[in-house]
Amino acid sequence: MSHATKRVIGNVSVLTALVALVAVLVFAATSPTFLKNDAELTAEANAGTPIVQAMNTPKPKPTATAKPTPTTAVDKSQAWADDMINLLLNGNSKSSFDDFSPKIAHHYIESWSQPNPGVLSINVKDKNWSNCDLDALGMNVLDTAGWDNPKLKLVEVSDGNSKPRIMERNNEYAVPNSCA
Repeated sequence: MSHATKRVIGNVSVLTALVALVAVLVFAATSPTFLKNDAELTAEANAGTPIVQAMNTPKPKPTATAKPTPTTAVDKSQAWADDMINLLLNGNSKSSFDDFSPKIAHHYIESWSQPNPGVLSINVKDKNWSNCDLDALGMNVLDTAGWDNPKLKLVEVSDGNSKPRIMERNNEYAVPNSCA
């Protein structure tokens, strides 16, 4: 087949496709039911489909040290700690500590503060937590809140019964030694 014949056949094919497309568009524009949604069928098809709502930005309840008194301003170190806790909640797609499993220490966080620059101190309700439980909480804070805020250098986690567990930003391993 010659080059000119191939070219004519190609042009006729393109022209045929364009005419068909224009015909469908004209028919769709002039027909009241063509390509229109049937509200009843759509509702039936979507029945039982969950509707996903936007996440609310969680606002943790500040500890007593965050409440300003009439003569003092809001404590900036507590505001920073509150921000870190919000990053922890957001990083775990939670809106409150109650959204965490009751089997992990995250669920029992009672208070938090910034005792020194770059240090987040977290207190959890005593439930006879293992070192691994407390270290895992500290590591998760570093992985979520610390990801967005490089000023977070160290997380101290305490249950009130034992010496606070300390997790540093530059841990050598992703799994705490107490959990290995």
